Amino acid sequence: MLKIGDFSMLTKISIYMLRHYNEIGLLIPAQIDEFTGYRYYSEEQLPVANRIQALKGMGFSLSIIKEVITEYKDEEGLKKYLILQATQKKEEIAALERQLLLLETTIRKFGSCSNLPKCSIAIKELPKRNVISYRTTMSAYTQEGELWESLSTVMASQKVQLANPPYDIAIYYNHGFAENELDVEVQRSIFGSYQDTEDVKFKKVEAITAATMTFKGGYYQLEEVNQEIANWVCDNGYDFAGPLFNIYHVSPETEHMADNLITEVCFPIIKL
Repeated sequence: MLKIGDFSMLTKISIYMLRHYNEIGLLIPAQIDEFTGYRYYSEEQLPVANRIQALKGMGFSLSIIKEVITEYKDEEGLKKYLILQATQKKEEIAALERQLLLLETTIRKFGSCSNLPKCSIAIKELPKRNVISYRTTMSAYTQEGELWESLSTVMASQKVQLANPPYDIAIYYNHGFAENELDVEVQRSIFGSYQDTEDVKFKKVEAITAATMTFKGGYYQLEEVNQEIANWVCDNGYDFAGPLFNIYHVSPETEHMADNLITEVCFPIIKL
């Protein structure tokens, strides 16, 4: 039998931790003197203590270590468990690497000439939803309001019920900047089933993941915001996965002061 001090020296586990292991039932002394209270460990417990140290080195908590030692007696079962844990660790490392990249690319933005607030680009998923939609070709961006008027007319005639939130979205299908022949679709999320018209359609749209920035103020900021998000997408290991779109949280439909408009610019993305 080994005194607790000798066992501590051999296993490189402090006496304090050995007492804690005893309290939680992880490594219980082989014998406790009923008169002195001295704890003694057997030589057969040295491999168990070594396994505890090995599992701690792998990053397992004491509760998990206790479970492993208690539940996984056969080698094959332990191997499968460790493979599962290794996969989880790899996923955690990949997530940390993505977070570190986001931190580093954001830090590099400080000191740039951009007037946009830093730490303002987020990855969001828009849910699957039913929408009322109107897509057409315009000769100028100022004509977008006419598309929204067409939606409003059909909504009023068919008593269309809006979802909450309504996601007032304008999608721009042109590749790059276009001065004319603008391919634009406007959408609003709805409940219920309705009848298509010649121009206005009702359809389902799939969920989409996007890099987004929300800003307050006039639309003159759109070009700078678009460039900022595009740079962010490239810098952080993503690729573009569809046409950009804007969500109008506060639009000219309800707010006439440009400084009070709130717009969310969204770039659909996919991880490279």
